[in-house]
Amino acid sequence: GVTMIGDSSGAGIFVSTERNNSASSTSRNAILRFDPTAVGTTLTATNDWNLTADIPANGANLGLEAITWIDDSYLVARNFIDDSKGRAYNPADYPNHGTGLFFTGVEATGIVYVYALDLTPGSGSFTRITSFSAGFVQNTVMDLQFDRDLQELWAACDNTCSGRMHVLRLDASTGRFAVALRYERPATMPDTNNEGFAIAPATYCSGGFKPAFWSDDNDLNTFSLRVGTVPCTAAEPPVVVDEFPYAALPIGLLVLGAGGWFVVQRRRRSDDLAA
Repeated sequence: GVTMIGDSSGAGIFVSTERNNSASSTSRNAILRFDPTAVGTTLTATNDWNLTADIPANGANLGLEAITWIDDSYLVARNFIDDSKGRAYNPADYPNHGTGLFFTGVEATGIVYVYALDLTPGSGSFTRITSFSAGFVQNTVMDLQFDRDLQELWAACDNTCSGRMHVLRLDASTGRFAVALRYERPATMPDTNNEGFAIAPATYCSGGFKPAFWSDDNDLNTFSLRVGTVPCTAAEPPVVVDEFPYAALPIGLLVLGAGGWFVVQRRRRSDDLAA
């Protein structure tokens, strides 16, 4: 996974990694920071946040597959919960973390881990703020992308989930992310190993849609990148009514006679949105 702080690489390029390249069968979950302006032909990380001990053990090719960055202002406005403190997130608790948090996703479990990173050059210090599921029944996740225009967190799954994608929104009443929308992959896209996803900003909107890009690990038919579109406005989720126990409701003489009762049960709609 690859992300930046905001819309600029001035603070560096941040990469999520899952293995030790010197011993490729060894799991090593980390976030690395690179300076894109550095001279020379070798990429050398300016920071290495090794998260391996903070994440349940996973296979060398099943680790930190996803990463995105979310601004503090949005998290604070929506009462994001800091489970490390047991209260609402307060950026002042992390003086060297910059202006936002990093959201990472583990392929083996589908769990999203949220970190405040100490951005001091050379530092490897971090604090885990919270964790939550990306919501796939297959318990996996391949990429995360925060749409800053619509303030929505996209989670992508590859052919393990037939290319399904989730939109998660931060509920201000609970301070937690939850799945709001489920999308099937575009009908014209093959069911392939898409492990990367990115969304263009609103400045690219045309006819109510803006570009989105998928990255294919399979390089199917020699194509590594594919482009489609996503809406420029937030979609409304389908109406969902939680099931609740049978309830007896008095309805009077017109239906069942004096003192009669009417038994009802409302059922959950499980419809998924397709795109």
